[in-house]
Amino acid sequence: MKRELGLHLRGWGVFALAAAAGCGTVPSNLDSSDEGDNERDRAMAVFIDRSVTDRLDGDNGDNTDWKYVDVVEQGKLKITVSLDHPESVQQGEVELTDEFGSRLDRSVVEDNQPVYVFNQEVRKPTKFFVKIFARHGNTPYTVGSSLEMPPPPPEPTVVAAPAPPPPPPMEPAVPRAKPKPGPPAVKPPPGPAPVTAAPPPPPPATKVGGRVIRVIPAEDNASVTISIKLDEGAVVSAGDRGTVFKGSGESIGDFVITSVSGRSAQAKVSKPPHLFNGTLSVQIRGH
Repeated sequence: MKRELGLHLRGWGVFALAAAAGCGTVPSNLDSSDEGDNERDRAMAVFIDRSVTDRLDGDNGDNTDWKYVDVVEQGKLKITVSLDHPESVQQGEVELTDEFGSRLDRSVVEDNQPVYVFNQEVRKPTKFFVKIFARHGNTPYTVGSSLEMPPPPPEPTVVAAPAPPPPPPMEPAVPRAKPKPGPPAVKPPPGPAPVTAAPPPPPPATKVGGRVIRVIPAEDNASVTISIKLDEGAVVSAGDRGTVFKGSGESIGDFVITSVSGRSAQAKVSKPPHLFNGTLSVQIRGH
């Protein structure tokens, strides 16, 4: 009886080993070896008219990467994701979300499709996030973005005023008799020479105000690009100069306006990003 029980247990051991061998290798945990951008809050920036190159390695725990694009101007945004080896990716997908995490678009990775494009109409400053995922397999990839600016508004139509009516015909002048010359005028004695007053000083240049609604650090952290909301009725143009102030009245630095769209303007300030905190305002002086 003992011998039969031993043979029975030994048979179950052989079956268990065979079953384990048939299961294959156990896949690695998702994102167990990610490089830091596997979460949306830690996404890597992709600047307008720039691109970044990265790599997915789903077989070794680098399954998910997040990238984001910060847009401060109106226009048509185009985000392009290019996979070097889409045929090597299994259960892959590329997804676009807004700044609140809502999905805007999604594509499943196909073997014969290396390029995936997302187009969005931008009407106000916002952020877009791109998620690249592969459950298995690995491939290098590139994410790039571009922004097509809206056309400038048409020039105002100028309507010419109607020509004034011609003057009425003049009646012929009646000749008059020449007056008789009177006695010569007596000149008064010369007085003191008049003193010419100095001309008034020219009026100071008109200052236009506004507030800073967004600060975008440069890649070298030595300067920033600021987005300005102009005061009601303010009129500025590219090339106008101005100064950024903190809420306490402290001056941070000077700038030159680079672009204007309605009441929104953009300028670059050659100062490090850590200076731009709290409430910020601007004064623009013109050329």
